Amino acid sequence: MAPSILWFRRDLRLDDHQPLQECCRLGAVLPLFVLDPALLQHPETGSGRVAFLLEALAALDQDLRRRGGRLLVRRGDPMEVLPALASACGVRRVFAHSDSERILGRVRDARVDRALRRRGVAMHWFEPAGACAELVPYPHWRHLWQAAMAGEAAAAPRRVWVPPPLGGANDPLADQPLPGLRELGLNPTQIVLPPAGHGAALDLLQRFVAGPAAERYFWQLSQPAARVTTGLSPYLKFGVISPRRCLQGIAPLAHGDGGQRRSWLQLASRLRWGCGMAQRFRYLPQLELRSLWACHEDPQAEDLSAHQQELLAAWQEGRTGFPIVDAAARCLRASGGWQELNFRSRAISASFLTHLCGIDWRWGALHYMRHLLDGDCTIDHYQWAMQAGATLPGAEAWARIYHPGRVAQQRCDPQGLFIRRWLPELAGLTNDQLAEPPAMADYPAPVLDYHDARRHRLTALEERRARERERLATADPADADALLRLQLADLSTLPARPIPFAAHLFPEAPLAWCEAEQELRPAAIDPARLDGPQRLALASWISPASGPRGGSQRGSRGKRGKNGNNRINGDATQQLELWPQA
Repeated sequence: MAPSILWFRRDLRLDDHQPLQECCRLGAVLPLFVLDPALLQHPETGSGRVAFLLEALAALDQDLRRRGGRLLVRRGDPMEVLPALASACGVRRVFAHSDSERILGRVRDARVDRALRRRGVAMHWFEPAGACAELVPYPHWRHLWQAAMAGEAAAAPRRVWVPPPLGGANDPLADQPLPGLRELGLNPTQIVLPPAGHGAALDLLQRFVAGPAAERYFWQLSQPAARVTTGLSPYLKFGVISPRRCLQGIAPLAHGDGGQRRSWLQLASRLRWGCGMAQRFRYLPQLELRSLWACHEDPQAEDLSAHQQELLAAWQEGRTGFPIVDAAARCLRASGGWQELNFRSRAISASFLTHLCGIDWRWGALHYMRHLLDGDCTIDHYQWAMQAGATLPGAEAWARIYHPGRVAQQRCDPQGLFIRRWLPELAGLTNDQLAEPPAMADYPAPVLDYHDARRHRLTALEERRARERERLATADPADADALLRLQLADLSTLPARPIPFAAHLFPEAPLAWCEAEQELRPAAIDPARLDGPQRLALASWISPASGPRGGSQRGSRGKRGKNGNNRINGDATQQLELWPQA
């Protein structure tokens, strides 16, 4: 029987892999990974993340060789590579997981699907465990996800039979060495990478469950110096380990003491949240490029003033004069952020840039994605937009604005360990001084006045709410469906040319893929074509009364939290503060 191609993508494992199981059942397998230049040169691609990807590919190859197989790695446009390999080897079937992370990837997948079918090759797409092809209400998806996570995770096959090389100068099955970063057109990275591979991920998971961090995770997750995360986020990004395997690995904590059970609940919630982000992007891929609601869009966002450029550079380089913000910036650039740059420090960093500096959240998302070792567009973009308040409709336009001095230091780094590690020039200050340092020769003065910047931001948000309330007042309040249609009319749409944000700064980034008419695979949702029940289903994913747990995200009209932050009602750890980092 002719071999089948298994197209690996963000599922670099043999464990809990349904397409692989199906391929092995049918016989010979051609395990393939394609290094796509369009993705490698995307403006948001980070060298550190690609370096970890290459290590993960090498580990996957070793896992396959232990089972009698090997990994075929090719460089080029998948629309050319897959049909060529299929033709050369008589392949009639290609198997792959669906993926909704990037618009570029979805355009590519649609084109690959068409190119293969024109040659009589069947393309079989598999939904990742817990994903859903249809538009369903969020509570329904949550039940589907929980049921999928409770299902059995198939172990890696004992044998994967891959046909041997045929020999000759143009052998389509020849082994090809993995390229280095320079060969891929990327700069070398100084980030220390974690050990790659499924075995390394399992080892991290087991050590977390058996160690003291499992007891402290719930209590100290907001403190970056505590280092209580599992460290699994880079592995989850590339599917080196599946969320289902992670959940099964932490199951013993559910029966532990109070601290362990709380940690289990928090971890399970974060894994679900991350999968929910991917599902939301499946419906609304424009979230990669735009705010959820059009009222938050700034058509001049890419044209920063000279002052904004100075603020952005200071924020990127860790010289804003606010220690917790600067420590986060330096941690990101030096380490890739996967261990210490936790959800609280990321949230404070995002709040500072968007609310106090007044810079569009996409600049922050771009910078983070270029440096994060665990960067995932569906998670990081949505979280950036959420921190900026851009996932709330205009009538509810409010956001948490952290005080980047005393409040942030007390809640995020009370002992100053994180700040002192990344800002050694402040090592001699007391903990109180770390919140608002005195004038120093080797540390910059604050680049802005917090109170003035905060007042300006709150005024802008109040004006936005007033405009939206005026727009919605045109609907009959008794006609719930008419009001919902009017609300959804403000949803951002996918641009005809989905050019990555700030692509003009990266002339090496290929853009030919977004010039022609676009077809996405999986397809996007068109809100204008939804009927009443479908509108309600979509609203459950994006409305202010339908947060990630079905809880309220409704703006508090300026209500002050106990620490002086403007805050959103509801479960903060599940909403504005939750940057899913297992």
